Order: sequence, then C-alpha cells, then structure tokens
Amino acid sequence: MSDTRPTYDIAANQIAAYVRPIWRGDFALPFDLRDQDGRPLKLMDDHLSGKPMLLVFLNQTSADDNIALLKAVAAAEQKLNTSNIALVVISSSSDAVANRQLRQSVGFNGPILGDSTGATFASYGLHKAHGESWRMVLLTPLRQILTWFDSPADPGNTLETCMTLVRNGQVVRSDASWQPDHPPVLLVPNVLSPEECTGLIESFETGGPFTVRPPRPGELPGDYKMPVYEHHRQDRVDHVIKDQNTLKFLDQRIFSRVTPQIQRAFAYEVTRREDLHIARYVGERGGNPMGHRDNVSAATAYRRFALSLNLNDDYQGGEVMFKEYGDLGYKSEPGTALVFSSALLHEVQETTKGIRYTLISHFFNEASLPPRAT
Repeated sequence: MSDTRPTYDIAANQIAAYVRPIWRGDFALPFDLRDQDGRPLKLMDDHLSGKPMLLVFLNQTSADDNIALLKAVAAAEQKLNTSNIALVVISSSSDAVANRQLRQSVGFNGPILGDSTGATFASYGLHKAHGESWRMVLLTPLRQILTWFDSPADPGNTLETCMTLVRNGQVVRSDASWQPDHPPVLLVPNVLSPEECTGLIESFETGGPFTVRPPRPGELPGDYKMPVYEHHRQDRVDHVIKDQNTLKFLDQRIFSRVTPQIQRAFAYEVTRREDLHIARYVGERGGNPMGHRDNVSAATAYRRFALSLNLNDDYQGGEVMFKEYGDLGYKSEPGTALVFSSALLHEVQETTKGIRYTLISHFFNEASLPPRAT
C-alpha cells in the first residue's frame, strides 16, 4: 500500500541518522530557509553578520508549547535588539500560514523560518518534531557555538542569561578563545609617500567629470567620478583613475610593495587588479549601517583580496571595521595599505569630522576567473 503521509513523516526515520551533536566551539553550520512570508534568510546574511546570534528552535507541533515559548521571546525582543543580538526562530512546522498566525498571535516581529526537510534541526543536534520541545543556541559573531539551553521551565530567565553573557563581553571581546580582536588583515606601510598621497587627493578635487552611471566605451577620455550608494549610504563618491601615467606609477608601487607581501603572508600570487578608485567619504552616511562582503555575487566571485590605502588622516571616524572579530577599527597612516580577504565582512564607519580619502581596488589572478563559455 502506498505511503501517503506528509513528506517529512515518510523521511523522519532516515533523517534521524543525520542528527549531529553540537559542542561548544563548533562553527555553526549554514542554513538557507524561508520565513513565514516566503522571504529567504541565510545564516551569513549581511544584516545578521557581525553580531551575536540567538537561534530559537520550536521543536513541537503543539500550539500551546510554541505559543508559551514565543510569548517569552516576544517579551524580550526589544531587549535582545538593544543588546545587539540577532534573533532567528526556526520552527519544526513548515506551514507558512500557521507560522504567520503564530507570529501575529504573540506580537513577535522577527522571522519564523520553516525547516521543511529537518536538515537545519539535524545540524543543531535536534530531530525535528522529536525529543526536546525547544532549544536556544547562542552563537558568537564568528558563528561559533557558545552555549545552548534545552526546554527549561522559565524561558524568560534563559533569555536574560543569554543577554547577560553578551553584555559581560563573554561573546564579543574578553575571552580571546571565543572572540579574537584582530581579524586576518595585512598592513603594508610606506606604499606611498605623504606627498604622493596629497597628489592623489588633488587629482580627486581637480580632475574628472561627475557621472551617475559608468561611461560607455569612448564616452569619457580620462578620469571620472561616480556616486557609490553601498547599502544606500549618501557619503561616498569614487574617482575612477584612467590617466595612464598615474596608473603606471601606482601599478609599480602596488606590484613591488603590496602584492609581494600578499604572496608572503597568504601564499597567493596576485597578477591582476580591478580599476583603481579614490573613494571620498564626507558627511552623514545615512542608509543601512551594516557590513558587506566583496565577492558574494556571481559577478564578483573572482575577487580574492581588497585594497584600502589611506591617503590622509586629518579626519575623525571613518574606521574600517570587521565586526565578526570585534570592535577594533582600522585607521592607518597615509600611504599604508590595508589588505584583507574579499570574503571578510567589513564596513567603513561614518566620517564624523573632515573628509576621508582612500585608494581602493580588488586583487585576483587568472586562476580565480571563471572558465570562458565555449
């Protein structure tokens, strides 16, 4: 006789074999699920990255159990947000309508993701719809598992415990085994002299027309400027360098002083670069204050390293931050190159006084390019 039960019920016995025990210090396994409105959400989404994360697993189909837990989560939601904790609820129910109704009934504002296959539950030590009624898993900004709590009688106290851990710095800074302060970046001093930095700033201010779109081939003969609305920010304009004499000089410095250090530190041979830009940051940034990665789209996947070379230091704010690794901001001396993996989450803070100028680009080699279509 044909088995006509719901798909997961048919698969449940086999899924049990994939339940993976979790341990403190494990790196959280990625997930890619959809919320109650069908919107995708991933563990490494930009707006969730760089902050501690609390995963709440609703592992019972009982409406009463889920409502009791989610009420406690909803009551603590504002405090969790104030503590800069990213909150994600994952339900054993993949019924989006039911999850939406549950969310509305308790006044919860965050996402409720449905795990239709049970794979995410298994990745965090749970057999979907079996065993523990619920589990809270607290992750560091680097997405290591710090601790977890299973079905305690008072979920409100458990949520307070999670927030206390974060407030006391045990997730972010004070325990080096959990949160290194220094991201894997490379600093190369004296790539340019102070006078050479000043000359590049002058070229920004005196040369090149402003355009709101990339010019067509042959449309503009030399340098030009463009606005950059990264995460809708309003403080950045880039000056794209096309002058051949300037490019020849900068390439000589980059490929004699910077890329050999990348080879030495990361065993990677850089042979190519993208356009060189002088980025200017001034005034209020606006937009969405969150970091980003430089090689996550299909069009930029070939990027391997990012270059950020300060041209001045007579400004306040404007630090480059890597929030998965802590709150240390980088503001190097003029002429010093900051090099980091294009895969690292990073963000330029708002320039609160003065104007920040920096020379930027991305490095790669032929091996990182996709094969040509035949």
